[in-house]
Amino acid sequence: MSGELSNVERLRMLHAVWRRGSLAAAAELLHVTPSAISQQLTKLEREAGTGLLVRHGRGVRLTPAGLLLAQRSERVLAELRAARADLDSLTGETTGVVEIGAIPSGVHTFITPALTGLAVRYPGIEVRLHEVEPEEALPALADGVFDVVVVESWENLPLTRPPSTRWTVLRDDAATIVLPAGHRLAGADSIRAEDLADEIWVAWARPTLANAWIRHTLRERGIEPTVRHTVSGFGTQFAVVAGLGAVTVVPGMATTIAPPTVVCAPLEPVLHRRLYAVQPHGETRPAVAECVAALVEAARSWGASGS
Repeated sequence: MSGELSNVERLRMLHAVWRRGSLAAAAELLHVTPSAISQQLTKLEREAGTGLLVRHGRGVRLTPAGLLLAQRSERVLAELRAARADLDSLTGETTGVVEIGAIPSGVHTFITPALTGLAVRYPGIEVRLHEVEPEEALPALADGVFDVVVVESWENLPLTRPPSTRWTVLRDDAATIVLPAGHRLAGADSIRAEDLADEIWVAWARPTLANAWIRHTLRERGIEPTVRHTVSGFGTQFAVVAGLGAVTVVPGMATTIAPPTVVCAPLEPVLHRRLYAVQPHGETRPAVAECVAALVEAARSWGASGS
């Protein structure tokens, strides 16, 4: 981290420590090191004239003053978002930076085209796209790290909606089984998970909601899966399926990057998920509204013509 940060940024760090419970978790959320947060909060303590954090075991906890400031910072950050929206409206132009967090399968399919088209229509909007899973994206949205997040919610493991958020439906999708090209079921029109009960499975790395989802999905079908491989990224999962003879289940949209060394078939019975664009309830910036509109348009167009 270079340069001198403002007290607003330090308040954002304190807020993240409060919301996430530790320096390490806050650092992961903000994409900085724990030591960087510690240094900045030491400076904030000097400004405040009192201690904000105390050591607690291997971690830290907020002092009464730290808790008070963290709680007040939530209102400060919300007011800053509102002020930024008011300033944007005064100019009469749709401009500004929009931070977007999104699930990988969305990035692979409709999100990049959506933002490409947005840049043509509104060159004054600077979009910053970050690939992130829902369990990280939603807390980061609450902490002001993102302005919009694209998340998935499976019908058999739905997301909990945080308060003060607005959810816009983007599109639906369904689970797909992925097999090695030479698998005995490679030619099937659809596949029951029960027919793969004795297979070796590959899943997303722990601890992630995606890892929990695949295990939950198989267990509710009476299968205790043998998950021998855990990796991050759909491309890596497909490589493990092809190279090590494992099987997996992924969102259908993820199969757009599947190589010819694997085959894909719908999971039977069909299991759906829904994708949403989520933003803070009080968000009124025109640039954010145009980003959401572009995501909606691209998602629905991809649904009509995508494979």
